[in-house]
Amino acid sequence: MLEIRSYEGSPEELSEFVIIQWTASYRGKIAVPLWSGEYFRWQLRMDEPEQRRHIIAAYDGGQLVGVVPFFPMQFRLDDDPFAASQASWLSVAPEYQGQGVARKLIDGARAVHRDLGLKFQLGFAYYGRQASLAPAFWLRSQTSSTATIRKVGFWVRVLNASRAAEWNSDYFEGLFTRATAPLFGAPQTRQVPNLVIRPAEERDVARCLELAEQSTRHCRLRLAWDEHSLRRQLGLHGFNHALVAEEDGELRGCITYYLLQLQGVTLETFGFLDLVFVSELSSPARKALLDSVLLKIQQRGAVSALKLRVGDYPRDLFIRSGWIFRPPDSHVLVTWAAEPHHLRSPGRMHVLWR
Repeated sequence: MLEIRSYEGSPEELSEFVIIQWTASYRGKIAVPLWSGEYFRWQLRMDEPEQRRHIIAAYDGGQLVGVVPFFPMQFRLDDDPFAASQASWLSVAPEYQGQGVARKLIDGARAVHRDLGLKFQLGFAYYGRQASLAPAFWLRSQTSSTATIRKVGFWVRVLNASRAAEWNSDYFEGLFTRATAPLFGAPQTRQVPNLVIRPAEERDVARCLELAEQSTRHCRLRLAWDEHSLRRQLGLHGFNHALVAEEDGELRGCITYYLLQLQGVTLETFGFLDLVFVSELSSPARKALLDSVLLKIQQRGAVSALKLRVGDYPRDLFIRSGWIFRPPDSHVLVTWAAEPHHLRSPGRMHVLWR
């Protein structure tokens, strides 16, 4: 008998289950991220007590057959604060698909959101390839509890053109990668007077909180960081990485990133930028910090770097640093915990791609 309850396994077991299901559905059709146990331990805070309540699981007896994890966050909408979550990694074993398991998982997640006082869960539905199952489930199979609030795409910076092209299952995108990447060359750092770039440290948390507020206050819908959540993003709890920039003796910039393997035609490593807080840096210092991050990502073997294109950054920074503007390929979705509300398109946003 199917039962919806909190996940009971380890981060490594969660990683194995999710990857097996996504690979069964998408291998050879869509790139499959290989989220590691270390990744889930970091992002879902599985090293903290009671956090498994945020991983809704479906069990058939003792057998895990589906999961939908989320992580609570503080948000602001038009400067009004509230608690909500970001969710992803919805996975159902192939032999249980088409039996309403995903619907039961979402209903279970909504119930936990109501218990915890969370207004909604925010996620993404990829529609860039016809093989994606997300649009059919979220846009046609869901009730009115789920709404699309805007579309998003990515900035992409190719770091190894030949390997990135071989990885891509789309022939024409591979050709485009080979043709355009040499135009931008390899990332290079240049000396900027009175600028020091270094890894983030514990002593930087308070100042990075100030930078987060200053750099994202123009976003209508945004994550509202606190010391605890920002520490994890700065890599002070492992897995993630961050570089900060001190200009004229003051910390004025911060960029966080992580590395993730994606299975395409080949298996390659990609770098994903999350937080880009550079509003207080001079233009040369902004570019130097971004290029330093790109070099770190390249040195760790990544073939490309990506940044979600939602408007929480200075746009000219990416253009000047050789990033490619990709068309939108995903819906941003909000699933309300209780009665749905009308939420007009927020325009610029500050959220994470998960």
